[in-house]
Amino acid sequence: MAEPKWLKDMNPDDYLKEDFDCKGKGKYTVSGIENDDPEWLDKAAKKVNAAEGDDYVKLDCGLMTVNQLNWMLRNTFGELTFVDENNQFLWYNRPQDPNYKMKAKRVPAQVGDTMGQIHPDIRDVIPNAKKVVHALRTKEGGHDDVYMPVPTGNLKELVLHYYKRVEDEEGNYRGIYEWVQDLYPFVKYFCETTGQKLVVDPDATTGATYRRNSDPDAKTGASTKAEAAKMEEKPKVEEKPDTTTGASEH
Repeated sequence: MAEPKWLKDMNPDDYLKEDFDCKGKGKYTVSGIENDDPEWLDKAAKKVNAAEGDDYVKLDCGLMTVNQLNWMLRNTFGELTFVDENNQFLWYNRPQDPNYKMKAKRVPAQVGDTMGQIHPDIRDVIPNAKKVVHALRTKEGGHDDVYMPVPTGNLKELVLHYYKRVEDEEGNYRGIYEWVQDLYPFVKYFCETTGQKLVVDPDATTGATYRRNSDPDAKTGASTKAEAAKMEEKPKVEEKPDTTTGASEH
């Protein structure tokens, strides 16, 4: 993933202390059940007498049944997950289509797992995940969210991992929700609707690395800093004068 500079500059001695084994306890932690128990959800729900099915839930601005909440969230655009302040994975919006291939794959048996259990212990996966969690826990530099685009090998696919700090009414850290989605369909629809197009901005100072990693026909890496600087470009939106759509927008 492509990290923002403020995240790259964080001190490893700070963020590597994040407890990804859930040894602590959050405000709503359900104790007495092994985190990696594949039946954690059913056992935890039974232990706390959780609402389900046709039970009503009073929200801050609504009244819905658990079924209605599930239906709505399963049809929400994008993949959502929630991890609490104890770094325990508690929920994701399971896709309505069982054949849908998730961009950030999750399975029901993972609910209840620690962050250490749901992330593979290869390369820098766990250190990087700890960095994001610690940054949002501490509001590093005043930031309460993190954008991380993922090069996919296809410039017509822009997969974004968006992480947002979750707070209670008093501003206390209560966890993180993650939203994962391919943004390109939005960009494509915007261009088609407004009659505009994407072009490379020769004056930009960002974007070249992403395009190199997303274009299988591009040369890999710049041999000099000068070449790298020259290649640092980004797409911008420009009017498309010969279009037959979007005239009323101009």
